[in-house]
Amino acid sequence: MIRLRQSSRWGLFFLLLLSVIAFLAPSLPFEDPSAIHLNQRLVEPAWTQAPFLGTDSKGRDLFARIFFGARVSLATGLFGSLLALFIGIPWGSIAGLLGGKVDRVMMRIADAMESMPMVVLVLFLLSILSEYRMELDAIGIGRMHVFYLAIGLLFWLPTARIARAEALRLRSSSFVQAAQSVGSSRSRILIRHLLPNMAPSLLVMLGITVPRVVLMEAFLSFLGLGVEPPSISWGLLAADGLAALNPLVGCWWLLAFPAAALVASLLALNLVADGLRDRLGK
Repeated sequence: MIRLRQSSRWGLFFLLLLSVIAFLAPSLPFEDPSAIHLNQRLVEPAWTQAPFLGTDSKGRDLFARIFFGARVSLATGLFGSLLALFIGIPWGSIAGLLGGKVDRVMMRIADAMESMPMVVLVLFLLSILSEYRMELDAIGIGRMHVFYLAIGLLFWLPTARIARAEALRLRSSSFVQAAQSVGSSRSRILIRHLLPNMAPSLLVMLGITVPRVVLMEAFLSFLGLGVEPPSISWGLLAADGLAALNPLVGCWWLLAFPAAALVASLLALNLVADGLRDRLGK
């Protein structure tokens, strides 16, 4: 059993609580996050009664929108990170295990991918979606699926490099050499020996990648390149809050609370990742 330090345990508790509330949000007695009440525009936070965190420029409950936004932001972080591992682990492991010319060619391809501007790649994929939206919708591929793919493609390269480094380290170990001496195939060595022993490092990599993906989603949604209404994410809420700010109306809560939710979640994710790294690194 992995025992984390106290700060990491608090971070894990916060993330589990937030995830449970976000997952159950449609079943909980929240206000409809898309319900527009023009007679309740820009109501200030009440703290003791609804709306607890105030309303936005269309009268929508910010408290409910933050928890519904957590569903998209955390799901993007999880699925984007898992996709990055799904691509990066086999790529780096095969390159490290085979070595030689195969390793050089595969890592040069990774270098070429890494030289591409990330935002340009996302724009390219989303432009393809916009051009063939009806055709992709017909086969069940929507904007969020392409967005998950784009995020995963942005972050598989660091995972591949760590997987390659671990494969190079384990390739010279005694149990791998013993497996080779009895005629085990490279695929068997990879699946039965390398991947199980790489699990601690890859688990730490997952913990490090998730907050980076969540932050990237918020950044892209803030720029208008990510999540689209009526879907909700913290980056989209922050963008709406910034757009509503003006010298005449002091609606500070529209930007402060989504930003606070994002910062608290990133802090908790980093605390958990640090705890895993310290514990599994021993």
